[in-house]
Amino acid sequence: MPPSTPPPEPARSRWRSALAIATTATVVAGLLGTGLPAPATAATAGRGHDPSVTVTVDPDLVLQQDYLGVGANVMPFSLLPGTTGLGYDDAAWEADRERILTVRPKVARLWFQIDWMELEKGRYDFTSPEMQAVHRYLDVFREAGTEVELNFGWKVGERVHDWFGVSGADPWIAAPADLEAYGASAAALLDDLIRQRGYDNVKYLTFYNEPNGSWDFDAGGRDEKAYYAAMARAVHEHLQGAGLRDQVEIWGPEEVGAADWTAYMEENAGDVFDSYSFHLYGESYEAMAQAVEDRQAVAGGKPVVLSEFGWTSGDVSTWETGYANYVVRSAQEGVRANLVWQLNGTTTADPDGDTNGQWNLWDSLVLGPEPREAFYEAGLLMRYVPAHSEVLATTSSSPDVRATAFRRDGEYTVLVETAPGQARDVTVDFGDGAGVPKKFTRLVAEDDPQVEANALLPASTGRLTTRRGAFTDTELPAERTVAVYTSAPPATQVAVDPVQGFVEGGSSTRLSAELVDGRGGVRWSVLGTGGGTVDRRGVYTAPDVDTERTVALRAESVKDPDAYGIARLTVTPAPVAGRVDAPVLSLPPGQYDSVEAVTMTTGTPGAQIRYTTDGSEPTQESTPYTGPVFLDPGTTRLYRAKAFADGLEASGTTSRLYKVLDVQNAPDGYRFCAYEDGFRCEFKGTASVAYGSGRTFTYGTFTDGVECTAEAFGEDPHPGEQDRCFWNPTVPQEPPLVTLFNAGFERPATGSAANGPMVNGWTFTARAGVQHNDSAFVPSHPAPEGERTAYLKTDSGLAGSFEQEALFPEGTFQVRFEAAIRTGFGGPQTFDVLVDDEVVGSFAPPSGEYLEYLTEPFALPAGAHTITFAATTTEGDNTAFVDAVDVVRAP
Repeated sequence: MPPSTPPPEPARSRWRSALAIATTATVVAGLLGTGLPAPATAATAGRGHDPSVTVTVDPDLVLQQDYLGVGANVMPFSLLPGTTGLGYDDAAWEADRERILTVRPKVARLWFQIDWMELEKGRYDFTSPEMQAVHRYLDVFREAGTEVELNFGWKVGERVHDWFGVSGADPWIAAPADLEAYGASAAALLDDLIRQRGYDNVKYLTFYNEPNGSWDFDAGGRDEKAYYAAMARAVHEHLQGAGLRDQVEIWGPEEVGAADWTAYMEENAGDVFDSYSFHLYGESYEAMAQAVEDRQAVAGGKPVVLSEFGWTSGDVSTWETGYANYVVRSAQEGVRANLVWQLNGTTTADPDGDTNGQWNLWDSLVLGPEPREAFYEAGLLMRYVPAHSEVLATTSSSPDVRATAFRRDGEYTVLVETAPGQARDVTVDFGDGAGVPKKFTRLVAEDDPQVEANALLPASTGRLTTRRGAFTDTELPAERTVAVYTSAPPATQVAVDPVQGFVEGGSSTRLSAELVDGRGGVRWSVLGTGGGTVDRRGVYTAPDVDTERTVALRAESVKDPDAYGIARLTVTPAPVAGRVDAPVLSLPPGQYDSVEAVTMTTGTPGAQIRYTTDGSEPTQESTPYTGPVFLDPGTTRLYRAKAFADGLEASGTTSRLYKVLDVQNAPDGYRFCAYEDGFRCEFKGTASVAYGSGRTFTYGTFTDGVECTAEAFGEDPHPGEQDRCFWNPTVPQEPPLVTLFNAGFERPATGSAANGPMVNGWTFTARAGVQHNDSAFVPSHPAPEGERTAYLKTDSGLAGSFEQEALFPEGTFQVRFEAAIRTGFGGPQTFDVLVDDEVVGSFAPPSGEYLEYLTEPFALPAGAHTITFAATTTEGDNTAFVDAVDVVRAP
């Protein structure tokens, strides 16, 4: 059902961040009560697993004739200023390009803004910088065999606000005022892409995104369903006039949680739409069939496409919901394609926004080369589920094993997902086996994969032989596992070492490469011009440079040149007489959970370092470096530093990108001020200072700063470990009995709601998180402490929880906290508090007013113990709020 009330939206909502861009079912719909299930996190151990399971594939019963495959959503901003301004360059593009060619998505939903080609109505520029970036994406998709769904519309860039949108609408998401002109624009673009440039992989066309919501399609008070249908019809008619209509399919309406939009389009523009597209997030395996059936029931017999699907974290895919079970269930139910949200992160310039975070298979490479855990599962599905394949009827003898099978041109791929809890043998039975290949390659994506910087898909782990129409896998582990059995050969991949690094100009370094699922040697080359040389052994000699530059090196298989790996090396200036030595920044570039400090040094005595944080070239008027620079939480900044000295040539520029998240790593109220040994915690007046790390701290009260050393605090809480100092201008009467991180739930500093799975002091499951006083929950009373609280939610029978491990002294304790319930929607929410899995209190807040609660006393030995808050209401859609948690001694 639709949300009960709309979420609060800013007057100028230019961008949906990681919280909202693809969370329509989990944050918008989920928070407001759509009834869409979300995953539990508990394993299914104890459900009576059968260690011997048969998956039966019927080669004669075809459920779908033309399954397009598994693909991804792609925002082509990596090559545009928002990302290039943070250091993304041609070397990074070469690495991204290699990853696209590794996963080979079968369909890419390519997001597109009209201002990239039409700054004045009716005047098109198909060679603009933005269009050139789009062409580079289309080039690599064509090479990968990827068909493209062009998402024409989406956001409206600021440069066309004066003429494009309907009156009365938010100009950033406005529907087109002139539908005929919009139709002509779409036809002109497709004529240029398909006819003039030969991009025959552009096969599908759609418009805007999730028009049923309030974030991407604003018709200025008009009937939005009717206006969307009229917009699609205008494009349809212009494509007919241009003779292009038969070359592209029109999909729509790209709705989420709104099958009534699909029904409207079929009833009122059924001659326009060839397929109907919709989005799902966090749907359980059991509920997914109903969501599909709701669309199929109103689609007039036309295909339905899951053009966005995913889960709330790129590091979480579970038995309850995840990438594999979406593909298994939806393919069996007749869904024509599955497109993951989303392929890779970017930072956009217009509209502003950062798509890096929990939704991507890998973040923008400027933040580091490691992919997210979901890359291994989703990438495996993209690569090995064949395009335009038949979906074969597949059944399993156990509810703890799910499967589906695909066939194309005589090649078979069987996808099997096993529940956690017990190892089992799985037999795949094709009946009499007529026409079934004899050999299958086994590839497995396991939970908790080993993340590595090359971003290699899981390698083959053996060959299985079909005998009497069946083969048996006897090596599946007890953990949840996604197995792909394919009769096609496994992809050769190339692992390089190092994937990225630094080398001084004029010097040499040795790289190595290893073939995965391939034999023979590799051939090295330097991509681009002026980037130095590399010999056949992988010895790279860097060019002389006067400022940093990044070089891409390619190691390709001699036998299969399409298989290759990319190494990116940053060449730094070598010391040169008469020139100041380039600054060295202490902190490696990349993403950090919490606040860090950067020091800057130069080897030239007396030189002054100047730096910028806006991406501009430092000058002698830029900010002087005078001491450690503390990185602000919640920011992504490119620090560029240059050193100057009288009588010498200025140094080259050193650039380092830092993204800092807002994860608390200190006791509440304390702020990072120094690393231990060699650093001083600077402050004025009297303050409390915590010295330590992890969950162990020593506290002291000092005036006008303190050296961050064990000597200053009288003890070392972590001998041999790297500790830090954190200061609090308010000196408490006594230090906390038990240190809890984020006890007041002020992190992350969301202005709405941040949902799990996430870790921020507490580990939040999918039906728990942090919400603001102004969140979509609309709490009836403000947080008793700060501006935010935790929330515990239940819907569709699935309940949220959050937990934290803390270090306790020996003694008898109680957990103290404040709690209330959501009153504007849903009903009462009960919850338990547990310590080490033992319930120490059950609670049922009666209203939206916060009341203080205490658990029953519990005795513990000294050591680490886990506090858990777990929702216990199983019926309805209900939410409780929790704040100000602390541990006190029992009287």
